[in-house]
Amino acid sequence: MQVESPVDKRLPARAYIVGALTQFGVGLYAPFIQAYLIDMQVALRGVQNFAEQGAFRSVGNFAPTVLQPVWGATSDKVRKTKAFVAFGTLTGLLVVYMFLWAATPIDLIVLYAVQSILFSIQIPTWLSLIGGLMDEKNRGIELGKLGLATNVASLSATMMSGFIAVLPAVVPLLRTLFGPLLFPIQLGTQAFRVAYYGPFFFTAVVGIISSLLSLTIKEYTKQRDGPTRFPPIHRLISQPGDFRRFCFVAVFFSFAMSMAWPYFIVVQKTWLNNSNLEIAIASALMTLATIIFTIPFGKLSDRVGRKPLIILGRGLLCLVPIMYAFAQNVYYVYAANILAGFCVASSFNAITAYIYDIAPEAERGSHLAVFNTFTGLVYLIGSLIAGFVGQAIFEAFGSAYFSVFIMLVLSGVLRFFASFFYLLIREPREYSSTIWLELRARFPGRRHDADIA
Repeated sequence: MQVESPVDKRLPARAYIVGALTQFGVGLYAPFIQAYLIDMQVALRGVQNFAEQGAFRSVGNFAPTVLQPVWGATSDKVRKTKAFVAFGTLTGLLVVYMFLWAATPIDLIVLYAVQSILFSIQIPTWLSLIGGLMDEKNRGIELGKLGLATNVASLSATMMSGFIAVLPAVVPLLRTLFGPLLFPIQLGTQAFRVAYYGPFFFTAVVGIISSLLSLTIKEYTKQRDGPTRFPPIHRLISQPGDFRRFCFVAVFFSFAMSMAWPYFIVVQKTWLNNSNLEIAIASALMTLATIIFTIPFGKLSDRVGRKPLIILGRGLLCLVPIMYAFAQNVYYVYAANILAGFCVASSFNAITAYIYDIAPEAERGSHLAVFNTFTGLVYLIGSLIAGFVGQAIFEAFGSAYFSVFIMLVLSGVLRFFASFFYLLIREPREYSSTIWLELRARFPGRRHDADIA
């Protein structure tokens, strides 16, 4: 079978629709899942447990990545990527509705692990699928446009969930429309679940629709540079080169970054007593900032390279936990999330494009999966250690505020130093411009010979 030339290939409209729908489903539940855990802890015990929160984040970080090399390598081997995308999307988002049946925090952690593993089927296979639908010279801008579409969808879903949380009439309406079989849980003393019924239910519905539509995307046959080995994780990590260097560089920052994750929601829910609507607004502001800067940064990465934008995004992320640590009201959180969105727009797509650049075409799914698994293991360790250390500080000093403050500041300091390790990565090719030339071009009144004086 003749393989289509990669020249001038761009993402089809259906890829944007499927990507947007999937992220719409994620946006319905993801910003609130930690808040659901805290509400459950308080309802059952009257107190939070930082160790459980750290374990929960660890599961959310590692479970989606532990089997990604299997899914990525298998999809590369059988070359039926969209079937994996459809199955992972369907099962991963359907299980979210089962969160309502979790009776204890441990139950929720186990269900979250199952859901994350199932959804992990979709992650590397989706990236591998869209990687074959676009050519190299347009990769940055195409990923930027896709990021714009998915982030708009995620933002819309998050705001919808936030408003559902403050509209108590939504659940009775859903019961009337869909019957008691879909909502069998009796509220009783568990009224905290009401705000989460609608988001979790609609997540499952969106998962069904998105998975069916993903099967309609035209998939191109991948070129093979050689036989695909299975599993690839040991080979890719042990083989010297740019990919292994990038994985090991990411270790230090990934650990520092994940240390703060169990505590962001504590600041919002406990320190500032934010409602789910305010949590939704904070998440939406982060997404909006990502939307605004995604396409400009995508275009910029095609001109100046991936490395400068990775360093920019990672370097500024050290400020986010510091801003949370000193938050006096919800506006501190809003500002921190806007900065986080800027950093995500700068670095996330650049990291994906960088892996596309250094990976053979037939093994992109495997490379992305191995990278995600490698960093996911670091996230697991970072969040787990942070949870237990935070709980130990709380038990030693009797102050939850002091415990959370220390962990957030420590994460910020470690992020700052770890960001310098990204200076060690190497670009696989030369680019037409540099970030300094691009900055100078934004100031037409500046003379280039002024530096001589």
